[in-house]
Amino acid sequence: MKKFITSKYQIALDVLISVAIMAIIFHFVGIGEFMDAIKNIDLLWLLVSIILLLGMYLIMTLRMKILLNEMHVPAPWLGLFKCHLTGMLLADVTPARSGYLATAAVMHKNYGIPSEKAMVAILGPQAYDFIFKIVVGGIAILFLIEYAMIQDGWLMWLGVIGLSGVLAVMLLLMYSRRFLKIFHFSETWPVIGKMYMMFHRVQDHSDVVIKKTPILLVLLLVTWILKALSWYAVALSLGITIENFAYPQSVFYFFFQPLVTMLEFVPTPTLAGLGFSEAGGVLVMSIFGVSAAQATAFMLVARFKSTLVNLPGIEEALKWVK
Repeated sequence: MKKFITSKYQIALDVLISVAIMAIIFHFVGIGEFMDAIKNIDLLWLLVSIILLLGMYLIMTLRMKILLNEMHVPAPWLGLFKCHLTGMLLADVTPARSGYLATAAVMHKNYGIPSEKAMVAILGPQAYDFIFKIVVGGIAILFLIEYAMIQDGWLMWLGVIGLSGVLAVMLLLMYSRRFLKIFHFSETWPVIGKMYMMFHRVQDHSDVVIKKTPILLVLLLVTWILKALSWYAVALSLGITIENFAYPQSVFYFFFQPLVTMLEFVPTPTLAGLGFSEAGGVLVMSIFGVSAAQATAFMLVARFKSTLVNLPGIEEALKWVK
C-alpha cells in the first residue's frame, strides 16, 4: 500500500489529468471572473468553516476510539487524531480517496495498534458513511431531475455507481468469507498475501461494528451536520446565495455536499477527483443561480481548505515512511 500511495508515476499522472480538467473548467469560467470571486473572501466565515471541519474530525476520531476500545485496544486520542489527519491528507492526493486506508498502516506502524483492528475501526464507520452518501446523494439527484429539470444527470449517477461499487467491495472484505476465499491463491505472495491474511483477521473482529451501530449512526448524523454547515460557511465567505430554493440556504448544503463528494470516490486517475467533482459541483450550483466563477471558487476553497487543515498529518506520514 505504501508503494502504491507514494508512487511518483501514479501521482504525476493524477496531477496531469486533474490539471487538464481544471484548465478546461477555467477556460469556460474565465480566470479573471474566478479571481474576482476569490479576492473578496470573508476570512471570518472561512475560519468558522475550518472550526466546523475540525469538529467533524474529532467526531470521526471518536468513532475510531469507540471501536478500538470495544476491541480492547488502548489508543491515545491525540495519536488517533493525527493518524486521521494523515489519512485525510493522503486521501486528498489519491484516486477515489483510497489513501485514507493508509490510516490503518500509520496507526499500526506509529502506535503499535494491530493492523486488522485499525482497519475495522476505519472501514466500519466508513461503510455507514458511504451508505448515507449514496442515499442522500440519490435523493438530491432525484430532486434535481424532478424539480430543477436537469436534463443530463449521468455525471451524478456515475458518482452513485462508483461509490456503490467501493461500498460493495468494502462490505464483502469485512463480512464475506466466501468473497475472501476467491483470493486464496495470493496467500503466499509477498505483499498481497499479507493483506489477504489481514482481512481474514478483520472479519474475526468486524462484529464490533454491528454491535456499535446505534452510536455510530448517531455520530454519523453529527458529522453530516458539521460538514454541511462547514460548506455553508464557505458559501457565506464567498457571498454565494442559492436561488429558486424553497428551503433555508443551509439545507441546500446538507444534500449538495454528499452529492458532490460522491464524485471524489469514483475511481478515476485524478487527485481525489480534482476537476471531476468540481465540474459536477459547478453544474449543480449553476442550476440554482450561482455563477460558474463563484461555483468554481466555492468548490476549490472547500477542497483546499480541507487540505490545509490536513497538513499537520505530514508528521505522522514521515514517521510511517521511515
